[in-house]
Formats: sequence, C-alpha cells, structure tokens
Amino acid sequence: MAESLLAHLYTRISGSQEDVATVALNYIIDLSTSLNAAFNKLLSDVLKIDIPADVRYKDQSIGENMERPDMSGTDSDGKEVILCEMKFYAGLTDNQPNGYLDRLIKEDGKALVFVCPKARQISLWSKLKDLCEEKGRELSDEDGFRITVDGVAMAIVTWAEIIETLRLTAASVDVTALPDIAQLSGFCNMMDQDAFIPFTPEELGGETARKEDRYANIVDAVTDKLDTMKQLDPCKKGKQNAWREGYWRNINVKGHRIEIYYHRPAWKASIAETPLWISIFDENGKQSSEYKKYFDTLKNNIRFNHYTGRRMLALYIKPYVPQDDVVDDLISQILSYIDDLDEAING
Repeated sequence: MAESLLAHLYTRISGSQEDVATVALNYIIDLSTSLNAAFNKLLSDVLKIDIPADVRYKDQSIGENMERPDMSGTDSDGKEVILCEMKFYAGLTDNQPNGYLDRLIKEDGKALVFVCPKARQISLWSKLKDLCEEKGRELSDEDGFRITVDGVAMAIVTWAEIIETLRLTAASVDVTALPDIAQLSGFCNMMDQDAFIPFTPEELGGETARKEDRYANIVDAVTDKLDTMKQLDPCKKGKQNAWREGYWRNINVKGHRIEIYYHRPAWKASIAETPLWISIFDENGKQSSEYKKYFDTLKNNIRFNHYTGRRMLALYIKPYVPQDDVVDDLISQILSYIDDLDEAING
C-alpha cells in the first residue's frame, strides 16, 4: 500500500513524530463539533467518566513546572479537565505521568490519557503504573487499561482506536474530513513500521556516543562482577560478542549458562521497555521444555526469538542511580530468575 502524503513528507517536516501526529489530530477534531464530540465520547468510554462533548483541545499548554502535555482539554467554563500525551516510541519524560497528575489534582481536573501504538500498549501501561507506585500514589484496581490515581482517571487508548472512531463518525456526518483522517492513519501506520526518524542537533554530539556506550559497558560490568562472586561457581565463556543490533556476553552461573544482551530489536519491539535481556540455558547450552515452560509464565518479561527459538527475559535498569547500584540491581534480577527457574523445575 502506498504511504499517505503526510507520511511521505514527514522527514521534511520540522518536529518530532509525536508533534506532527498531535497537530494533525487536533486539526481534525477541530474541524467539526461532531468529530470533537466523537473524540470525547471515546475518551469517556475508555476512562469510564463523563467527558463533556464540548470539551475543546489545544496543543502543548505549558504548566508552572514546565510540564507540557501534547493536548489539554478545557470545558465550556475554561477549566482544564483532561490532559493527553501522544506517544509512538519515545520514552517518558520526568513529568510523565506524575507531573501531569500533580497538575490535574491541583486544578481539580478529571483525567490523564496516553495515546500509543497497539504494540506498545502493554509495556507503556506497566511503566506508567510503576512510576505512580514509586511516588506512593493510591491506585485503584485495574479495569482494562484504566485505573484511578489519587482520584484522577488514567488510561491508554491506541492510535488505531482514535482513527477508527473518527473515520466512522466522519463517514456518517462529515465526509469531507475523511481524506484528512486517512492522512493521519497513513502517518501512524508508517510510525508503526521502521520509519526514518530525522536527527536532531543534540543527537549528533559526542555525548550521544558516550550514552550509547553505556549499554555495552553495563553488560561487561555485570558479567565481570558475576565472575568475582565465587559462591555462584562462575565461569566466563568466550569473548565479547557484537553485531549490528547489539552486544552480548556469556557466563556460567549456578550451573546455568546465561547470555546477557544489549538487544536493540527486543528493545524496539518487545512488550517490556528495556535494552537489556538475558537467556538462561542448562549446562549444555539448551533450553529444555521445562525451562521453556517456566519462561512462558513470565508474560510481561519475555520475548521469543523466532530466529533462534530462544526465550529472552527482560532486565530492567534502575534510573538516576550510580553504575554500581545499576549493576547490583541487575545481578539481583538475574539471580532471582535463576532461583525461580530452579524452584519451578526442582520444586
């Protein structure tokens, strides 16, 4: 299928992919009261609260702590009631979600909505909940991809759900909007694939190279420290291994062979948002049916490598802490996987 004009021109447009999609969406729902009402009805259904049909949206309203949600919705009295943050594959900023929640709570707002591709919905949702829990917030029980956080409704909706809602509404009441919706749809489809993301000046400095080196350096640091922990009966296997899409090291620990990866394909495509992964094998380098049975219970932390048949398990990096703390925490995660595996196999 040919790409839409907006998708084709994206690499020639200044701004992030999220900015382009946000401006396009805001333009479309501003075309008619019916499209705006349909968007609000979708959010009401997802959030399970009443969002008035006449809530209107504007782009990037900066708050007092410099938080800048992609869209903010105000009611007929001019009160900000809902914040929307659009994502493709960009990470969360320091204000997301907690800075936005603080803003809504202060202004007695109703809801926070994140928009993302279907493929990222599970991992982003898990990350959002973790960040709220780390702040000691009160979370309700989950209802699909919806919870309340300190009394504010928070949910995730996909780009596909929004586009389909707008398409069905426009087909009934405003067919002139259908070409514009098709442009946004084509753009989002491109973003779900391996679209070229234009470079920013900040990315081209030497600091970017230093940051990228950290992933391989952490793999080395974890492997080297495991090798010093004699109680684990460690034995490093082979040398460093690098390929176009990552880096890995091998070591035997507690009677298991493990491979520790910096793995970009898993980072991009997986349900767990992390650059670091491990595979665990028996002493012969095999993943038996018993191993695989245990791994398959870890639904939110596993990626199946269709090329090798191996199961890979997610390792999560602690943010904002020194390297030694990162390494110690990653080793704790690795040993926890191994202990749980042994318990599952041996009882």
